Amino acid sequence: MKQFLLARNLTKGALTKAALLSAVALSVVLTACTDSKNPSSTASTDATQATNANPAKSLPVKVASLVSEPLLESRVFTGTTRAVSRAIIRSQVAGRVARLPVTLGKEVKSGELLLELYNPEANPAAQSAERQWRQLVSQQTQRQRDFDRISSLYENGTVSKQEFEQVRTDLESLTDQTLSAKEQFSRAQRLNLERLISAPFAGVVTTIHTDIGEVVSPGQALLGIADPSQTEVEMAINNDIATSLKVDDLVSVILPFEQNSERQGMVTELSPFRERGALPTVVLAFPEKEVRPGVAVHARFDIHKGDGFIVPMSALVRKGDGAVIHRINSDHQAEAVPVTLGLMQPNGIEISATKARPLTAGEQFVVTGSHRLFDGASVEITP
Repeated sequence: MKQFLLARNLTKGALTKAALLSAVALSVVLTACTDSKNPSSTASTDATQATNANPAKSLPVKVASLVSEPLLESRVFTGTTRAVSRAIIRSQVAGRVARLPVTLGKEVKSGELLLELYNPEANPAAQSAERQWRQLVSQQTQRQRDFDRISSLYENGTVSKQEFEQVRTDLESLTDQTLSAKEQFSRAQRLNLERLISAPFAGVVTTIHTDIGEVVSPGQALLGIADPSQTEVEMAINNDIATSLKVDDLVSVILPFEQNSERQGMVTELSPFRERGALPTVVLAFPEKEVRPGVAVHARFDIHKGDGFIVPMSALVRKGDGAVIHRINSDHQAEAVPVTLGLMQPNGIEISATKARPLTAGEQFVVTGSHRLFDGASVEITP
């Protein structure tokens, strides 16, 4: 009997513990269900706590002020530099090349012999003209003495007027013949000296069109010479650039194959009006020994196109098919302003806004850090 009572008490204790465990499990399940039925309340509570724990921070940006600046449209033209002083030397007389003491690329001084021609008639012709002139000079001297003597006799009345007039006429005729003979001698002498062709200025031999033993004709090209110390470039331009230029203007010139490639060329010649159908040309000169001859260069001409706003490329943010800049309002918040892009400028690009959201000079816009911004974002302006 005692054993039966003891077993009954143990059974009741086990049931009591099982009931308690079931109650606890049921409570946990009900709590979970309650949380699952009200997720927004839980999320709201968590977000509120997170917001209170980590308040929003301002984004650091660098800004600049909008300023109305001159707008320039740049146009580039190409040309090849050449020596300012250059010449193609041609023969003035016929002859055979007897001496050619220069070679391509040789530096020569002013007056240095470049080429000598042999002409069998030039020297004898000069000598003959000289003899004839000297004979006439001698005859003129004698006639002058005769005239002086006849003049004295005519004043004394011992010589008739007819004889006096005859002697004077002979003297005048002989004087004219002497002057003509002197001119012929000078011309023959110059032609004889034309056999010796010398450098008109100091420079470098650039071309040779003949060789020793070749017979040349008057007007035939013999050599080319150029002074490389001063260079220039000539290029064809369009009419609107030609009308905007004047002599002594400076133009930016780029040497694409050299370091420190930008130079300044000065307008020395300008031909805005040429024959029909031809483009105007401009000649730009460079300082002495700054640019070599034969170099390809690009000249950039800037045409004034009014005034407008210019911003750096870093200020632009792509949005759809267009672009925006971020303007900073009085509350230090970013405001995205759609803009239309215009002419490229050396310091940025031209922009314009719509009438609904216009831009005003003096407004601040973001130049660095705009890729992280959105409408209404708080910003902190950094230096």
